[in-house]
Amino acid sequence: MTSASPDRRLEDPARAIQNRGWAIVCDAQATRVIGYSANLSALAPERADHDLRGLALRDLLGSETSHSLRNALSRSALGPRPALLPRLPIAGRAGLFDFAVHAAGELTVIEIETAAKADPFALDRARALIDRLVQAKDLERLLQTAARLVHSLLQWDCVTVLRLAPDGATRVLAQHRRADWPDAEAGAALFGAFPPQARALYGADQRFLADAASAPVVMVGEAPAETHWAQVQAATADEAARAAQAGFKALFSLPIMVDGKSWGLLVAHDRAARSLAMDERAVFDLFGDVLSLSVQSALWRPAAEEFHRTHAL
Repeated sequence: MTSASPDRRLEDPARAIQNRGWAIVCDAQATRVIGYSANLSALAPERADHDLRGLALRDLLGSETSHSLRNALSRSALGPRPALLPRLPIAGRAGLFDFAVHAAGELTVIEIETAAKADPFALDRARALIDRLVQAKDLERLLQTAARLVHSLLQWDCVTVLRLAPDGATRVLAQHRRADWPDAEAGAALFGAFPPQARALYGADQRFLADAASAPVVMVGEAPAETHWAQVQAATADEAARAAQAGFKALFSLPIMVDGKSWGLLVAHDRAARSLAMDERAVFDLFGDVLSLSVQSALWRPAAEEFHRTHAL
């Protein structure tokens, strides 16, 4: 496994994105551009020599897509996750694009990725995953099943379920990995105590790094101070350091929530750069919600059974 020094620019990930996508920062109403990723000229080559700040969003993306983004923002402005809008056009550009939009204080963050081909079996795959997951009742079997299912679907090197204790400690609860992937002890760099910033990042939403070693794309103009649930947010300094030490490139994680608080994390790693389309991430999003509910139910079950036993007539 190779090592590299983390890029100093990653100290403030809110000021950079992964190079697999683009980002636009608008006002609260998503009408006017006030910041954007430095690579946005790839989507607007005719404006490559111009500062895009102050430009109306409709003039950049087209009326149809900008209207769809504002409608989605109005529906999800108070939600903890971004609204996802797959396969929308950009005026004057060939092909379709996937969008994510969310409010960040008084700003709006719009993230864009090249759309993959629509997956007609995404819903069936989600149902199959959930059906197999809910058959597991006790906590140990549940977590082992979750790791095995995600490992089977992703075909990445390693999938691990971690317990994130309130005191900052982490513990491996389940793992499925390729035979040549280091065991939990050898991979301690991956699963050591996460700093508060990492916990906030992983606890808010799913996290996908296509290639932690790739150069980040900086933001031009204004950017929000907090983009914890950003779909294309650049690798943090902590992620870059773990990637360099452990030798992985791709990372994907799902939070496990109990009683509305971060309880654990399902995290996948691979030594090669990977792609993960929005349809696939939406399937895992639903899977993660069901996993969280199942873990909560498994934790409560002994107390519930004891209550019924002691209060039985």
